[in-house]
Amino acid sequence: MNCVDVLIVGAGPAGLSAALYLKRAGASFAIIDKSAPGGKLLNIAEIANYPGIQPTSGFELANALVNSVTSLGVEIGYGDVSSISKEGDKFIAKTDYEDYESLAVIIGTGLSNVPTIKGEKAFYSKGVSYCATCDGALYKGKDVAVIGHEEKALEEALYLANIVNKVTFIVDDDVINGSLTMVKTLENKNNVEIIYNGNVSEIKGEAVVTSLVCNNEEIAVSAVFPLSGEKSASAFLAPLGLKTKNGFIPVDENMMSEIPGLFAIGDVVDKKLRQVVTACSDGAISSTGVASYIRKIKR
Repeated sequence: MNCVDVLIVGAGPAGLSAALYLKRAGASFAIIDKSAPGGKLLNIAEIANYPGIQPTSGFELANALVNSVTSLGVEIGYGDVSSISKEGDKFIAKTDYEDYESLAVIIGTGLSNVPTIKGEKAFYSKGVSYCATCDGALYKGKDVAVIGHEEKALEEALYLANIVNKVTFIVDDDVINGSLTMVKTLENKNNVEIIYNGNVSEIKGEAVVTSLVCNNEEIAVSAVFPLSGEKSASAFLAPLGLKTKNGFIPVDENMMSEIPGLFAIGDVVDKKLRQVVTACSDGAISSTGVASYIRKIKR
């Protein structure tokens, strides 16, 4: 059992920010992630709205954030958390590698993709992908579809438009929630068709994806990028009986949930704006809230 004051679950921008502030405060903590440090930043082609930073790739920004933490001597550990429970004032986190005991936990696990379309799960990695920057090159010169209405879907559609034959951007709403400049850029692309209020009922194919059905019309495509089925990655918190809002975690001004000592940051939080800069802000805020909570517990 690894015993620390604070356990940070998730090494994306939010978790890394929390680790940076906690390290500088001299706190006893551990930070773990089930995949590579940097989170979904690693799969974003360009970040152009991070204050003070010229447009850069998500990979480069992720490396900068990771280095800012590891340069202070912080070790980012591996761990896929299966459950977190609480016994008295202490949390017990079980992972597939080792278990942790802590006085406080910071959840920064972000979002995970939940298949919602018929055929989506069956054709995953056979034409269905959640990362255009990872897999887009496989469909160079072919026709693909992107589904969503948030900025991530907009960014992925723009990226794909530069390498594929045609992008059918299916907006599952009546508006795209993203930069107006980016929307205009996408609208001006000759190889992009935008379908608003699109309802995709099925992804079809044999060995690989060959088409999808949108608003009862079959559209031939070689790949589908469904980017609207993301849900908060927080199922492992079930033993705590935590109440969520539409799957997201409500928090107070210190980023603490309804359960004392359980903090949440980044995309997993119930909030309006999910950007790298707000994730980093959440991490910084949570560190001060955690420090105050730990002091009270130890009195």
